[in-house]
Amino acid sequence: MFQVPLRTIDKKNPLGYYKFMMNEIQELKQIPYGVSDFNDFKVKNLYYVDKTRFIRDIEKKGSYLFLIRPRRFGKSLFLGILEAYYDIAFKDRFDSLFSGTDIRQNPTKEKNSYMILKLNFSAVNPEISRVEEAFTNYIKDSVSDFILKYEKQLDIDTNKAEAEFDLRKSAPELMVTLLKYCKRKKQKLYVIIDEYDNFANTILSESGEKEFERITHGEGFFRAFFNVLKWGTTDMDAPISRLFMTGVSPVTMDDVTSGFNIGTNISLHSDLNEIMGFTKKEVETMIEYYRQTRKIRHSTPELMEIMSQWYNHYRFSIYAEQYLFNTVHVLYFLAEYMVNSQIPNDLIDRNALIDYKKLRHLIIIDKKGTPTVNGNFSQLRQILETGQVITHIQSGFPAEELTKPGNFLSLLFYFGLLTINKTTLTGQTVLTIPNEFVKRLFYDFIRDTYEDIKLFSLDMLTYGNLLEDFAISGKWQPFIEFIAGRMEASLGIRDLIDREKALQVFWNVYLGLNSLYIVYTEKELNQGFADLALVPMLLQYPAIKYSYLVELKYIKPSGDEPVDPQKIEALKKEAETQLSRYGRDEKFQKAIGPTTLKKLILIFCGNRMVYHDETAC
Repeated sequence: MFQVPLRTIDKKNPLGYYKFMMNEIQELKQIPYGVSDFNDFKVKNLYYVDKTRFIRDIEKKGSYLFLIRPRRFGKSLFLGILEAYYDIAFKDRFDSLFSGTDIRQNPTKEKNSYMILKLNFSAVNPEISRVEEAFTNYIKDSVSDFILKYEKQLDIDTNKAEAEFDLRKSAPELMVTLLKYCKRKKQKLYVIIDEYDNFANTILSESGEKEFERITHGEGFFRAFFNVLKWGTTDMDAPISRLFMTGVSPVTMDDVTSGFNIGTNISLHSDLNEIMGFTKKEVETMIEYYRQTRKIRHSTPELMEIMSQWYNHYRFSIYAEQYLFNTVHVLYFLAEYMVNSQIPNDLIDRNALIDYKKLRHLIIIDKKGTPTVNGNFSQLRQILETGQVITHIQSGFPAEELTKPGNFLSLLFYFGLLTINKTTLTGQTVLTIPNEFVKRLFYDFIRDTYEDIKLFSLDMLTYGNLLEDFAISGKWQPFIEFIAGRMEASLGIRDLIDREKALQVFWNVYLGLNSLYIVYTEKELNQGFADLALVPMLLQYPAIKYSYLVELKYIKPSGDEPVDPQKIEALKKEAETQLSRYGRDEKFQKAIGPTTLKKLILIFCGNRMVYHDETAC
C-alpha cells in the first residue's frame, strides 16, 4: 500500500522524462512524520509501510493482548489500523482505506464486526493533585463519544444515557455502566488502549513511588479501572470480546493487576518482531521512492549507512533474525533531508529526547533534598565500559522492585535503550546499545547525573568553540586540556576514575557530546582495539579536516608520591606502538576519508593528566 515501485524511465526522451517527473512530484506521497491517524494516509496522500499482515497473526494470539515497544516506534499508528479494520462504523470504507494492503487481499472473518472503544492515556493530565479528576473526565468524554457513535447498535436514547452517565462520579463507575449497556444489547466490544502507562509513568518519575502506588494499589482509581476491564472480559456474555493495549514498560500493568492476568503479553514473540519499526528493505524502498524527486543527492547506500548507524539494530525477541529501524527517527531524517536536500545537521530528533528525560528517577534519588546516585547509575557506567550486559529479560515487575539489577536492565530493554544481541549457552540474554542515538542518550544520562549531583560540569559554549578548532584546524591541545583541566579540578571525580576502563568511559562520554564525530570505544583496528577512535561525519560536515585516534593510559596513584618518569616513558612507547598499528587499518583509513589523522597519547594518574602529546608513529 502506498509503496510505489520505481518505473523504468526513458531518459533519452528529455521532454517525456520531464513530464514524468512533474507528474510524480505532484502525486508524491508526503512523509508521515508525527502522523498516527490511519485515515490521514489516504486523505493526505502519505507514504505508508504496510504492516496489515500482522492483523491475522494477532487474531490468533488470543482475545486480550498486551504489547510493549519503545517510544516513537509506530504503536499509535498500528492501533489506528486496528480501529479502522475492526470498527463496524468503517465497514463501508474498508475497500478505500485498505486498498493495496496485504489484509485487503485476504481479510479475516472479524473485519468490521466490533464496536471500538479507543483510549489514549497520554491525553490525561498527570499533575498529581488533578490526575484522578482528569482521568475521570477523559473516560467520561470517551464514553459520551462512544454512545453517540453507536447509538443505533445500542438502541438507546442518548439523552437518557448521558443523564445516567452524569450520575457516575468515577472512571470505574462510568466503565461499568457502559459495559452493562453493551452486554444488555449483546454487542461485541473491542477495547484499544494506547499508552496505557503514560501518565502513571510520569507520576512515578516526577512525584515518586508513593504517589504511584496510591493510584495503582489498593483502592486506587487506576487499579479499580483495570479491575472493571477484567470484569468485562470474564463471564459467558462478556461485553469485551477483544482488548489490545500498548505501552513502553510492564511496570504499571504489573502494579494495577498484580501481574498481567487479563491477557497475553506478546511483546517478546518472534513472529511479531517486525509488527512495528522498519526493516532494512523497507527503509531502502522508501529512500528509492523519494529519489524520484531529485531532492536526494546522496546515494542510497550512503544514507543507509548513516541511518543504520544512528537508528537501527533493534530486536525484540531472542529468536528473531531481523533488526529494525526506529520508525519515527527514519521519518524525521527523511523529512529534514527533503527540506534542503542535505543530511540533517542534527541527527537526533529533539522531540524524542523529552521522552527519555523522565528516566532521571531511575538513577538519581533525593536524600533529604540532596540528589545522589543509586545502584542503577553504576550499571549504566558498566554498560558503557563493556559494551554489553548479560541478564534475563523479565516479563513484568512492580515499581518497588525497579532497583533490582535484572529489572532495571529489562526496563532499559523495553524502553529501547538496550537491544537483544545474542544468548549465552545457559540461556541468558546479551543486551547491547543498539545505535549511536541511544549511545548519545547514555552520554547525556551520565553527564546530567554528574551535574545533578554537582560532581562535574562543562561550559558547553567553550566546549563547542574549542571543538571547532579541534576538527577544522587540528588544534587538539586546547580542547583536550579544557576537559582534563575540569576533570582535575572536580575533586569528586577522583573516586570514579580508579582504573583505565573508568577513565575510558569518562572520555568517551565527554568526547561523545560533540556533534561532529562518531566516537568509538575499543574499536577493532588491525588486530587490536583502539581506546578511542573519532571518525568525522563527513557527509554532514565536509569541512572537517582532522580525525583522531586516542590511547589512554592509567597510572594508579600512590599517595602524594610523584609519578615515576620511567613509568610514563614505558606507557608512552606502548601507546606509540599501538597507535602506529591501528592507524594502518584499511577500513579505518577509508572511514576517515581525506582527513588528516592525528594520533594522541593521554596518560593519567588518577584524575590528573600527567602527559599528553601527539605521535607521528
